[in-house]
Amino acid sequence: MQNVLQPTLWRTCRALANRDRLKMLKILDKAGRLTVSEMSEEMKRPLSAVSENMRALNARGLLAVKRHGREVHYRIGTDPSVPGAKELLRAVMATLKSHREGSAHAFRALTGLTHYRRHRIMYELHREPLAFGELRRRTGISRQALQRHLRKLRSRGLITQQKGKYRLAKPKESLCRCLLALSSRRP
Repeated sequence: MQNVLQPTLWRTCRALANRDRLKMLKILDKAGRLTVSEMSEEMKRPLSAVSENMRALNARGLLAVKRHGREVHYRIGTDPSVPGAKELLRAVMATLKSHREGSAHAFRALTGLTHYRRHRIMYELHREPLAFGELRRRTGISRQALQRHLRKLRSRGLITQQKGKYRLAKPKESLCRCLLALSSRRP
């Protein structure tokens, strides 16, 4: 039986919203493929930490792995069984390459969807703009928590508030547009 990965969007964003992992993607993009030992040397980080980070990216379907004898080589590549992985990785890599502070931009955007509740809010707003009370009723999120999550989504440019209703924003950055599109899928 084949092991099919089915990571959720918010967990994938949580895995990606890590400065070391974003740096690993930049290094892999430049190098092509590396072993954990080579990556550890390149990053000047402990082997165990690098191994854990590479496993986390692989578990989200964002790295391709190839074994050569006792060595395991990692490269950027998506698992076709993971919905949205290809689009998300493409948008992350474009952000990393297009900005001088690409890692900071990617980190900030990704943190908008690192929680199940924020994905749930986005999913509801894909259906229609909603007032705070209706959004609270549909999501079952407490008042304080909902206010906190809405602030985070607004500060990341994923939602706006107009005429008493929250609605999806029209972000300019490709990563935010990708996150917006992927959040339309059921959490």
